[in-house]
Amino acid sequence: MKKLPVGLTLIFMVSALILLSVVSPSCSRMPAAFWKNYHPELILEKSSDQGPWGGVRKIVWKSETANTFTAKQLIDYAAQNGWQLADSLILIGGSLEIPANASGTDYSLSILQEEALQLLNATTCRIFLFKTGWIAVEPGNARDTEITGFLVLNPNGDELAMFHRWGE
Repeated sequence: MKKLPVGLTLIFMVSALILLSVVSPSCSRMPAAFWKNYHPELILEKSSDQGPWGGVRKIVWKSETANTFTAKQLIDYAAQNGWQLADSLILIGGSLEIPANASGTDYSLSILQEEALQLLNATTCRIFLFKTGWIAVEPGNARDTEITGFLVLNPNGDELAMFHRWGE
């Protein structure tokens, strides 16, 4: 087997280190991955589809005990992991109470209604909307939002769903 010249070996090693230093940080911060560590024993279903231009993560938890999941615990855990609470909404009898200051062009509300609310089969629940440090862009660049994380909590506190969309 033929050895590479010392100069070429050094260039190869430096290039490999540079590549690792660029790729490693971007891979270590997978969007919303920290939620996999929240009551992992109670995760009923989870899915993650992450690509170079966008992704979705969904997790559903179910407990046999009421009030296993509380608003305070959820908000605190989210904040410890960089999610900033932007708003909370209530779904009553299948009807979403949308704040007066929300506009019909708000992409985060579309994500909530078309995707996040489908995770729990509940007609009444509390919904927490978070700025996650990621943005979501509607295909075609029509609308975007910084509110890309959603937690849906049923009234008994025994069912919880997390939905996160980022990119396009």
